[in-house]
Amino acid sequence: MLNSSVKIFAGPDSLDDFNIDEVYRIAELKVNDHPSIYGARTVGLKSRTNLDHQNTDSVFMGYDFVAIMNYFNIFGLGGNADDLIPLPTVEMAEKLYHDTGLIPSSEIMLPAIQLACIKKSFSNDPFLVWNSAVDQLGWHVRQMAGFAEEHGWMVGLKNGKWLGEEYEVSESEDFDGKSSIETVGDGLVNYATLAPEIVLIQGGCDLPAKGEYRNLPIHQAAKRTKLRHLDKGNVQLYFDPSHSLGPKMRDQIVDKTVEAMQMKLTDEQFLYDGILIEVGTAKCDTHQHISVDELEELVDRLSEFRTLAGRRENVNA
Repeated sequence: MLNSSVKIFAGPDSLDDFNIDEVYRIAELKVNDHPSIYGARTVGLKSRTNLDHQNTDSVFMGYDFVAIMNYFNIFGLGGNADDLIPLPTVEMAEKLYHDTGLIPSSEIMLPAIQLACIKKSFSNDPFLVWNSAVDQLGWHVRQMAGFAEEHGWMVGLKNGKWLGEEYEVSESEDFDGKSSIETVGDGLVNYATLAPEIVLIQGGCDLPAKGEYRNLPIHQAAKRTKLRHLDKGNVQLYFDPSHSLGPKMRDQIVDKTVEAMQMKLTDEQFLYDGILIEVGTAKCDTHQHISVDELEELVDRLSEFRTLAGRRENVNA
């Protein structure tokens, strides 16, 4: 019998006080009277190619941006982690977690600052932290893993933007080699070893052959990587359809996600253990979000062949 449980982390590209109500709506989604969503995206600081210090509204950097810049000044004047107060989105995530049971999750750009802030609110509660696709530096992951070991968090590892080999070669089911992106992924897994749970997050690659995709999916490379780490017992694989399909294929996100969740790792196991998906509205990248109604359609379709690991109930009991 196939191991069919799947965890869904859903929410906006970046959290703020204008879209938090949508996350509460997401928390209420159910299938057969059981919660269907496991966690929420609660990102507060964005990875951006360009930073416009004079007009941050035009290049939205996240709800925590102002606080983060103040924390730079704290450290610059000799302060330490004890001088930090919770970031705005961490405070929102803490309330969300205790209200709904949805496990918060966030991209991490500045481990020392962001993780120290998360620690203040989630020292005994679960959290998923992941690296940016443009940050494949092992030492940042090692720092995340150290916090994760101490507090029982999950560490997500997003693949890089570049595959390293020809797409047709790497994505062939007959390819028995190891592409460059897999070598980097294996290294990040080693840096993350301290974490109780490691989540490989496949969001595709920026390749000439991508066509309308924002990033072309690399299901076979992800499959080979997962197979190499099965013996560790704590490595899972999630699909990120938002950054793979992007705005030009937004209307296919639900269908393509269902297809990905049907893929097999072995005869006894599905390939993907979870989904990290952008839902609702946000100050940036809303054009690649699905709506809450579309998320409800997605979970209904997934429930026909997968078991949905929903949020914890009675969290305040």
